[in-house]
Amino acid sequence: LGNNECEEAVSKVVEVINEDNYDKIFLTRDTHQKNYLETQEGKNLPITHCIENTDGWKLPNELEDIISAAKNNVICIKKDTFGAKELPNVIAKIESESNEKIDEIELIGVCTDICVISNALLIKAFYPEIQITVNSMCCAGVTPQSHLNALEAMKMCQIRVS
Repeated sequence: LGNNECEEAVSKVVEVINEDNYDKIFLTRDTHQKNYLETQEGKNLPITHCIENTDGWKLPNELEDIISAAKNNVICIKKDTFGAKELPNVIAKIESESNEKIDEIELIGVCTDICVISNALLIKAFYPEIQITVNSMCCAGVTPQSHLNALEAMKMCQIRVS
């Protein structure tokens, strides 16, 4: 599903993560199986992508290096749907273990109009008091217009867009 905007966004994601301003980094990784085109998503988005253990599933080397270097700081979540279904449970576990409430989550990545919006709304549904921010400069959509549409939809759902 990549395009020039997505490639630029990934470069910005690497820059932002390297700034090391985060307590935890959640990396959600689109992960599909060989039967992708037979799934509901595959029937509606018939572009084979992110098939587990293929080149299209692998992360750019810069991101792999970050994950390796920041072992305890990075939590990788494979997801087989638009939103990472286990993300709310991971957030709850972190809050429970630290005895502190998470007050803000910033989302960056691709695709704004599929995965980013799905994860933002998922988190908002489970944690309506957490401030969710989407850094629009570190995101890209399938098309520039669908990226902008997703940002506007998230604003309407009380997600801050910067």
